[in-house]
Amino acid sequence: MLASYLLLLIIGLSATILGMKIREEVYRIAVVFSGGMLLAMGLILAPSPVQIGFGLLLLGLVYIYYPTKILD
Repeated sequence: MLASYLLLLIIGLSATILGMKIREEVYRIAVVFSGGMLLAMGLILAPSPVQIGFGLLLLGLVYIYYPTKILD
């Protein structure tokens, strides 16, 4: 039970990546939505340091891809 959040995060991330490669639109939407729900459940169950690290990682990715929007 201790590492269940890690398993949910890995399955959710892999399902989301797999869903982005599917060509059929309905299947893509279903797989990406399912992966997103698993990612959310894994993040909810994760301890606080993992949640803070995930948030900082997302902020870093936003800064890398959109550096001018943060500075404005």
